[in-house]
Amino acid sequence: MLDQNVILWELDQVKTAEALEERFQKYLGKKWLLPAEFKVMGSLSPEEKREKWQQLSALKTALESAYEKKNSEMSSAAINEMLEKDLIDISLPGAKLDQWYYNLLAKTRREVEDIAQSLGFIVDNSTDIVTKFENFESVNIPITHPATEMHDTIYVDKKDHRWEPFVLRTHTSSGQNFLIRKYGLPMKAVIPWRCYRFDEMDATHDTMFYQLEWLYVDKGLSIANFKSIITTFLSAILKKDVEIRMRPAFFPFVEPGFEIDARYDIVDPKTGEKTKSKWLEILGAGMVHENVLKAAWVDVSEWWTGFAFWMWINRIAAMKYGIRDIRYFTNGDLRFVKSF
Repeated sequence: MLDQNVILWELDQVKTAEALEERFQKYLGKKWLLPAEFKVMGSLSPEEKREKWQQLSALKTALESAYEKKNSEMSSAAINEMLEKDLIDISLPGAKLDQWYYNLLAKTRREVEDIAQSLGFIVDNSTDIVTKFENFESVNIPITHPATEMHDTIYVDKKDHRWEPFVLRTHTSSGQNFLIRKYGLPMKAVIPWRCYRFDEMDATHDTMFYQLEWLYVDKGLSIANFKSIITTFLSAILKKDVEIRMRPAFFPFVEPGFEIDARYDIVDPKTGEKTKSKWLEILGAGMVHENVLKAAWVDVSEWWTGFAFWMWINRIAAMKYGIRDIRYFTNGDLRFVKSF
């Protein structure tokens, strides 16, 4: 017969969780001493069996209770030891948290939006998915144009009411039709949207980029109006006195269309001498095409005219902060983000 006092004494001497588990398996495990004692009762008489059963049940209860108590004591001791090692002096200053940082694209976009609102423009955001009509036909791009092919445009499975697939917008001009119908006329809106194209990724191109478009439709607008707003905007965003020049160019959604180049004064920090920067092609612009206005249900016989100009936010940020590779903006490297 197992001696309860000896077993409890052994249990009391245990100092580690491993030794405690070893004692549990020795006496209470399925294949060890106490279960074996129960098995021998089959050869005993009924009276002996009843007495033996009572003794073993009392022993089993006592051992389980002692084991649970010892396990609880050891767990509490381990927790108290850990707490003593990790004592915190609450009178000491707390750990300094890392400062949050704006991504340069988000920072530049917010600056653009502030400038636009100061000039009376609405800032509008929309979904990335548009219809083929909005992306092409509404801005005077024929549905047979090569840009509609799969190698240029990213299509999605969802179909529009004409049973044609939706596309990820390839340019912010796809929002012109939507904005004119949404806000009515006259209207002034800025569209800082993501655009998507099948482009090879390099220092100046990406498959996803942030484009910025300004749209202004009113009666009697002229080229002089958008030249003035472009100059004001570039001077404000670059924080320099900017000079622009306009070169004729073709864009389906404007007539006439222009490429806009800009340059500004560069001051030598040592001598204070001023020189002009090189001319940089920075954006496209033009008067909104009559067909674009008609597609948005505008009665052009009432002398409604408009202008639009557009650029990459990525390139504005790159020019403003001297970044030579636009992939830095989206590579997730915090060292780059923290540099600004």
